[in-house]
Amino acid sequence: MNEIKEAFTKITPDRLDDIKEELKTRDENIVIETKKKKKRYLLTLPIVAVCAAMVFMLWPATHSIQTVVGLDVNPSVELNLDDDYKIVEVKTNNEDGKKIVGNMDLKGSDIEVGVNALIGAMLKEGYIDELKNSLLISVTGENEQENEKLRQQLSLNIDELLKASDINGSIVSQTINDQNVENLAKQYQISVGKAEIIQQLVSKNPLYTFDSLKNLSIHELNLLLQSNQVEQVSITGHASESGYIGKDKAQSIAFNDAQVSQPTVQKVEMDYDDGVMVYEVEFYKDQVEYDYEINALNGEIIKSEKDGERTSQSASSSNQSSNQNSSNRSQTSTQQISQDQAKSIAKKHAGVQSVSQEKIHKDYDDGVYKFEYEFVSGDYKYEYEINAMTSTVMKHEKEYVGTVKLTQNEAKQKAFSHANVSSSNAYDVEVELDHQYYEVSFKSGQYEYEYKINASDGSIVAHEKDYDD
Repeated sequence: MNEIKEAFTKITPDRLDDIKEELKTRDENIVIETKKKKKRYLLTLPIVAVCAAMVFMLWPATHSIQTVVGLDVNPSVELNLDDDYKIVEVKTNNEDGKKIVGNMDLKGSDIEVGVNALIGAMLKEGYIDELKNSLLISVTGENEQENEKLRQQLSLNIDELLKASDINGSIVSQTINDQNVENLAKQYQISVGKAEIIQQLVSKNPLYTFDSLKNLSIHELNLLLQSNQVEQVSITGHASESGYIGKDKAQSIAFNDAQVSQPTVQKVEMDYDDGVMVYEVEFYKDQVEYDYEINALNGEIIKSEKDGERTSQSASSSNQSSNQNSSNRSQTSTQQISQDQAKSIAKKHAGVQSVSQEKIHKDYDDGVYKFEYEFVSGDYKYEYEINAMTSTVMKHEKEYVGTVKLTQNEAKQKAFSHANVSSSNAYDVEVELDHQYYEVSFKSGQYEYEYKINASDGSIVAHEKDYDD
């Protein structure tokens, strides 16, 4: 600001004493005309010279905040504007934001000047490039119509600035009118703009939570916005997938693992699951459905599922199944495979020998006796459904869980101990290994307990205690 002031002083003649002498000899009245539009004041030329010299001292005290513009990449910066769209205050929401602002003094600058300076700094520091080409603009204020105009203009300006740097950017922009978003932003210690984006994603996809998405970058959130087709935001360009293996590679990995060629593809899209960006690949071949989750960074198969029979069945096959129910129920156990045989079939199919964390039980569903068998081998959890009558694999799933050192019983006991509940007083106990964690739930007395326990080191990641009504 001092540099701007010095430059302004050099080009402005110091005629204050001359003006005073001149006014003494003049009889006409000096009229000050005001124009209400944007609260800008039009003054006669002699007065302008005096006011111009004083603007730097008077400006901060006479301008109130009317609009807030948020810029988020990973650096997060908010610009508070007056009703002339000049910057009153610059706020940084994280350390990267502080780094970008640095020693820049943007107070009093037009919004376009401030935004261009900040985007330029982000480009220079490598926060925006061809691999991470996403940026979020958020405009908040009482005048919705003016906010929308400003959003559109800033989006166009930034797009041109990125193209001038040979970057095909993807700009996410929005206007915000929901006061509750500010509370969410404070709760999760993120910007208001980012909180609004996450809220839109959580509303669109019930599998998402604020906790799971709060640490994602704007680029990662943009990828999810495009996959989930959120309509409440404006998106120009496409979020780059150059930093990931890509949809074609993910699809090829799934096809090769399933050992199928030219299947009918139902879906290949980016998603986020338990801390990892993934490609969801769904397809079917010969009435068999396949569902894969592929690590978007390294191509590792996180989850694979094969459903031996498609959900859409003809009425005749359904009737046939219904007619066979009674005869299937009457078949003796000698006509069915044993539990050990079911285990052997599943292990052979999975190509493993040594297993742990086994759970198996027999079930009767839709006219079929089957064994549901779950086990861990290496860094993966396997789930199988084996037809007890035909010995065929009806369904199987493979999911990455990492290094599992804790047993199911140990996880359960840790939860009981933390809750100060004895095992004899706990009921409706369920233990499920999900990715790298055990999810333990149980009831005791008038309360219901839920625990998330790290399967590798036994640490309690999260826990809840609710009144069971």
